[in-house]
Amino acid sequence: MQPSMHSTSEVARSFPSTLGHDRHASGNQRRDLSADYQSRPKLMLASVVPPSDIFNPSTDSLHAAMRPIILLAQCFGMFPVCGVNKPDASYLRFTWYHPKIFYAVSIIVGTSILTVTNIHRLVTSGVNSTKMTTFVFFLTTLITAVMFIRLAMHWPCLALTWEKLEREFTSKHRRISKTSLATRFKIVTFVVMLLAFGEHSAAVMAGYTSALECAAYLDDADVAGIYFISQFPQIFTKLSYSLWKGIVIETINILSTFSWNFVDLFLILISIALADQFRQLNSRLFSIRGKAMPEWWWAEARSDYNHLATLTRRVDTYISGIVLMSFAIDLYFICMQLLFSFNPMRGSIRKIYFGFSFGFLLARTTAVSLYAASIHDESRLPAPILYSVTSSGYSNEVSRFLTQVTTDNISLTGMKFFSITRGLVLTVAGTIVTYELVLVQFNSVQQADQTNVTACEVR
Repeated sequence: MQPSMHSTSEVARSFPSTLGHDRHASGNQRRDLSADYQSRPKLMLASVVPPSDIFNPSTDSLHAAMRPIILLAQCFGMFPVCGVNKPDASYLRFTWYHPKIFYAVSIIVGTSILTVTNIHRLVTSGVNSTKMTTFVFFLTTLITAVMFIRLAMHWPCLALTWEKLEREFTSKHRRISKTSLATRFKIVTFVVMLLAFGEHSAAVMAGYTSALECAAYLDDADVAGIYFISQFPQIFTKLSYSLWKGIVIETINILSTFSWNFVDLFLILISIALADQFRQLNSRLFSIRGKAMPEWWWAEARSDYNHLATLTRRVDTYISGIVLMSFAIDLYFICMQLLFSFNPMRGSIRKIYFGFSFGFLLARTTAVSLYAASIHDESRLPAPILYSVTSSGYSNEVSRFLTQVTTDNISLTGMKFFSITRGLVLTVAGTIVTYELVLVQFNSVQQADQTNVTACEVR
């Protein structure tokens, strides 16, 4: 199969050619306006936005930008889609009979074991905030892994649809940013993963410090054993400890930590890509602000806007569950981190870890909210241009375009329960305050009981 021929034919079927639209649907209008074009040649030349260079899917597409990120995720058992290294999205596929799937499923099995052992620990030894937090962490990691397998099943079709739209827009839209989408993705990924690595390293250091204190208290030289037993009591209260078991469980814990961070990273990157498509269209609209454009031009612009709205809804169909999971996890852990801040902490390393972890969590949640909200913001920007259209240039297409922009809610959602807009940030902040007051009251007795906890006690 020739990828270029396949992609081109699909484009022709899915997205009507602009030139064809001009020749057939609007041919009569263009002939009627030919005299007006001749009288205003400079105006029409100035109104055309210089297009981008010829579209190259191996470097300019979402598929190319996501390639290193997906490969990174697959190293940790996430997003098991095949054909990522190929030059365009037509090679992408999902199959159950592939080593990537077996690797992902094996990690899911390991996470499931830790989740079940946490449930058993909650049932047998009672519920407190620390045990519940550990259980929620592994449970949400398990659900997230299943969601990304489901997304991988639909990703080839979604990526190919996105690539067709990019190919169509390249001939009409100017590239806004001097930095390519792939470069921006790499920068954001590097920053998020570096901070995630720092947070997990700080967590390991805090746990190792506690293990050193406990080893000194018990006069035991096996610090590694104490560390693994204290970090994973749900396993080693039922099984005998050995070093290889500790290493295996710590590996699953590292993979779970990555998946927790990758959820937010993925939503940030998808939001950047979608907002960038709207931004290119808006740049084209701003370039003709105050100028009289023919009706066929507005019909074409409205068609492009409608394609982007359709693409956003299609993306939301596949990732709305991930969006809901991301906000639920982040909201829960922000509340729990605030709750733990009322407990006394021993040692500077624990305080540094808590401060860094809490700050990173807040920053990550805010970044997801603002980047995702930028899609809704960009979708509203054509309204001022449409309001400024002169009476001589106003037409039915302008009216239809304006109605769609002002009434259509284009945004990512959390399973349709909420739409991600800038106002959601304040709503989430208010929710955190409300739940925190409730948690503090319910946890007051537990805080009093923890004042006499020694370094070797597992909570």
